[in-house]
Amino acid sequence: MFKKILVPVDGSDSSVMAAKVAQNIASKNDGSVTLLYVVRPYLFQYGVEDGATPEPALPAKSVETGQAILNRIREEAVLTNASLEVKIGAPAPVICSEADDGQFDLIVMGSRGITGIAEAFVGSVSQYVSHKAHCPVLLTRLPKGVAENHTIIKSMSTDYNIYL
Repeated sequence: MFKKILVPVDGSDSSVMAAKVAQNIASKNDGSVTLLYVVRPYLFQYGVEDGATPEPALPAKSVETGQAILNRIREEAVLTNASLEVKIGAPAPVICSEADDGQFDLIVMGSRGITGIAEAFVGSVSQYVSHKAHCPVLLTRLPKGVAENHTIIKSMSTDYNIYL
């Protein structure tokens, strides 16, 4: 059923939880997991004056940072065989196109629950993906009462069971 699973990550604890859920699903379906980190273009062009060319080392550094985030999440979620991908672009459309291009069966991603005015101004990658993706999207949240705190999630057992 769900053999190829795409997990877009941003380095948050919600991303780690999504990776754990994806691993749980993949293991039950003899499937594979791909972690995807998308570098926003403006992150490496910020501060460049009009007409100036961005320094080539800056995009490379952002990609390097993305790779480090992917490696950390793969380790924390115990995904030893997960594929890792770093792309540059607007996260939501890149996630959808990667899901299509890679013929993924499922996207599993964290949702941090931004609502109200913050959602209107910031936008919601998970909301966009859930409406535009051509495959099912599973949004995960941290357990109730668990704050978005790296050390709390890291201390949780790697045998944390997700029942679907």
